[in-house]
Amino acid sequence: MLARSIRVVPAECGWALQVDHLREPLRFATLKAAIAAGWGYAQRETTELLIHTLDGHVRLRSACSDDHQEPQR
Repeated sequence: MLARSIRVVPAECGWALQVDHLREPLRFATLKAAIAAGWGYAQRETTELLIHTLDGHVRLRSACSDDHQEPQR
């Protein structure tokens, strides 16, 4: 099952990666690690990656395409 979107969100301790078809979010100690993992999922599933700020707003939204480049921050 392909995800419609993948989200990097603040977690109680660190950051979490929310993917539609995973039961539980994946946990990461750093934002950088969560983004790297999220970008990998987005590329494989050809979907968008949403990166949220600590207050819940979307900081970066990037649709994955065939060129496999990371989103600009």
